[in-house]
Parts: sequence; C-alpha cells; structure tokens
Amino acid sequence: MADDHDPQELTGEAGSDAAEQKKEYKYIRWDDSGIVAHLTMNRPKQNIMNIEMLREMSHAIESLNARDDIRLMLLDASPECDGYFSLGVGAEGYTNQLVFQMMDAFHNVFHAMNEISKPVMAIVDGIASGAGSELAAFCDLVIATERAQFRQPEIKLGVFPPMGAVVYPRVIGPKRAMEILLTGDSINPAQALAMGLVNRVVSRENLQATVEALVKKISEQSSPVLQLLKRVVFEGTWRPFDEALKRSQDIYLNQLFELEDSQEGLRALIEKRKPVWKNR
Repeated sequence: MADDHDPQELTGEAGSDAAEQKKEYKYIRWDDSGIVAHLTMNRPKQNIMNIEMLREMSHAIESLNARDDIRLMLLDASPECDGYFSLGVGAEGYTNQLVFQMMDAFHNVFHAMNEISKPVMAIVDGIASGAGSELAAFCDLVIATERAQFRQPEIKLGVFPPMGAVVYPRVIGPKRAMEILLTGDSINPAQALAMGLVNRVVSRENLQATVEALVKKISEQSSPVLQLLKRVVFEGTWRPFDEALKRSQDIYLNQLFELEDSQEGLRALIEKRKPVWKNR
C-alpha cells in the first residue's frame, strides 16, 4: 500500500522526537547522530550518581539496541566536571531506604552495555571512584590521562562494591582485585596500565588525537562483526556473569547491610569522620 506521507516530513518528525528526547536528559549528554554514540556524564562537578542519572544512562544505551549503524560507544565526563570522571554513588545510595533502587539502577547500566553488544570505550581524565571506577573497569576499552585515578574505597566504609567484586577479578585477576578491594588504595595511571585496568595512558594534550585515531580504526570495521566479537569475548570472559552478579547483590543487600559496621561506615561518611568498628 502506498504511503501518503512525505518521507522528508516523517524524517523531520522523527528527528524532532529524538531531539526532544535528548532535551529530557538532565544529568547526561547523548549524541547518537553518527556511527559512534557518545554518552557524557554531566552532573558537575564530581558526577556523583543518583538514581535518575543512572536511569538516563540506561535509557540512552538501550536505545542502541536497534541501531545496527552504530559501531561503538564512547563514555566520558563533561568539561564542567574537570578533574573528575565520577565519584560514584552518593551517600544516599547506601541507605536502607534507597540501596535496592540505587543498585538496581546501577546494574541496569551494565546490563544495557552488555545487551547492545557494541564495544564501549571509556575516557577517564580525572578521578574515577567507587561506582565510577567500576563503570570504567567494565568498559571494553579505557583510555586514561596522566591525572586519572581509580579508587575503590568502600572497604573503609564497612561495605564492599558488589559490582567491583565481580568485575575486577575478571579484568585484572583475583589477586590484584583482592588487593584493591581489601585496601581501598588509589590506583595511579601507571599502575592501572601495568595491571591491565586501562589500555593506554596519554597526556591530556594527546588525548583527543589518541581517541580519534582508535575510534577511526574501530569504526572502519563491520558493525555486525564488532557486535558478534564483543558477544563472544563477553561470553568467554564473564559467564556466568548474571549468576555471579545476582549472588553478590544478594549478599550485599541481605547480609552486609545487617552488620552494625556497615551502618557505622555510612554514619561516618555522612558525619565526615573516621568509622569506629564494632566488628559485628
């Protein structure tokens, strides 16, 4: 049956809808107009994640499911967040009232990144802490500058990062992962490169050229082949990822939060003091 609508009119309407959808995002910037999708976290200055921000990220990433033209996705922080990739989840995300919703929203970002089966490249030019570091670690490629820092400080608050406990052993090996998670020490760019947490460390002056060159090289490849390659690598590296993540979440929500020390860690964070452990 013939379509009475003008194709240009339909394109215009679709473009307008897409533009309106992008305007609705409050905490991210999203550009999927080319063959490379670009998600920029934009909650100045430290990109501290809240539930709405995480849901926006998931929504944007999930929109790539039907986009066979997209070769890969870039993930970075806006210039307004100078010096920070993300400081992770806010203190409210550790409270009994919000922890489940926050964890669910956070994990949905990872599931979305997995489901689209497109390579994801993180660009870390500053501090990536807590959930921010976990997010970078989960990406397929990480380009870091000389001022990047990776931190997983949860142990000092009487908790552990449930996503990190699943991600790091697979990315850098269990022994290095245990050291990071048990000490909460900051990882500098040279250490991150040596342990395989990042692919390249470059100066800020060379960052754009490095990213552009790598993006060009990857985007010249076949889109379906890139998707299949990511799927196979993920299957070989991460399965049974869902089971491991579910188990980690169960322990985190149903056992860890029953401890007095985890509650003390949260109080200390809010009160900006060192926690006093009761070891129970």
